[in-house]
Amino acid sequence: MRRLTRRCNGQFSARTGRGVILLLPLLLAFPVIVVQQAASAGDETVDDMPISVGLTVKRAPVNVAVPPGASAFSIVKSDTGELSAWGVEVRSLSIEVDGLSLLVNGKNARTSKIAVEAPDGTVIVNGNRYRGRIEVEAAAGGLLITNVVPLRWYLASVLGAEMPDWAPLEALKAQSVVSRSYILHRMADNTSHPPVCDSILSQVYKGVSSEKPSTVRAVGETTGLVLTHNKSPIDACFSASSGGHTASAKDVWDNDVPYLIGKSDPFSAGGEYGQWELELKSDECERLLLRAGRDVGKLQDIVVIRTDKSGRASRVALLGSRGRVLIRGTDLRMLFGTRRLRSTMFDVERTRDGFVFSGKGYGHGVGLSQEGAGRMAQAGYSLEQILHFYYTGVTLERHSVNPK
Repeated sequence: MRRLTRRCNGQFSARTGRGVILLLPLLLAFPVIVVQQAASAGDETVDDMPISVGLTVKRAPVNVAVPPGASAFSIVKSDTGELSAWGVEVRSLSIEVDGLSLLVNGKNARTSKIAVEAPDGTVIVNGNRYRGRIEVEAAAGGLLITNVVPLRWYLASVLGAEMPDWAPLEALKAQSVVSRSYILHRMADNTSHPPVCDSILSQVYKGVSSEKPSTVRAVGETTGLVLTHNKSPIDACFSASSGGHTASAKDVWDNDVPYLIGKSDPFSAGGEYGQWELELKSDECERLLLRAGRDVGKLQDIVVIRTDKSGRASRVALLGSRGRVLIRGTDLRMLFGTRRLRSTMFDVERTRDGFVFSGKGYGHGVGLSQEGAGRMAQAGYSLEQILHFYYTGVTLERHSVNPK
């Protein structure tokens, strides 16, 4: 998932044109999502539930430390539950992997997994501060680092990483519900551990550093609220900007989901991602194609041969000296880089030295558009109206951990 990254005078850098404002009375007439109470008074909500997030570690050994001035670690051998003597006066650990065992501060720990907790509730991993517990496990080829943290603090961090802290409160609240629904769906649908990671492959999560007062407030004001379909949390996909038209999950991933239906989205037209260009040289395209196992020889042309209902390139032909290759638009975007080829809503033109992609939007375009949600909030739309616009036929429920 992708975040918005820029601001303009404290506002979303998108025009609030007359076409958007005139839609306000129309959308206000739409039926509002009903908030159903799934939790009894006094029940803990899902926000109190601990969740597991895989942390991306780019270097080894991994350094785990407590904040300055904090007391020593509590370190548990996860396979035996035994409190380790390493916790005595230890405030910093250097952890490596040696086969199926861990090396802790240069010594064989005689275990494949440890859990680290600090007295003040936060642990520092390679300079980044996280709430909750850190689990370190020897895995094939390296270390698996997992942060076990209450859902509410995970969401406060995700909002700060996925949405700018100057976003209108109703947009932050909408993102809070979306992100909560997304991870609960992943947890129910995914048997792997952990069910999500900290990158755009799931939701961007940076620990304490991306928590903001506004994101903590947005999570608090939506405590336990989840979007459901047939009483189950939905796969609440989202992207930075739909470019003026959201995409259907069926068109993008061939996954026919009734609540992820493409529609015109004037709230995301124009703005920061309203028009972009990417120029690529032919030799770079050929190199990237060859690396992906698609050897077309000298690349002669790139042609969009099919678009979906939202105007996104669903099939692209790569014409080369060694033949023609058909590729999905989403696969081409991954191949050329999602940060550069911002979406599949593009046209492509042949130049003397290569190709120019002219496009709109940022991301896959399925579900909520963060740019559109921000502009809707600025125009006075509520949390419920924003969610109703981007997800079809869903219910907004307040969940508890163990509803009675």
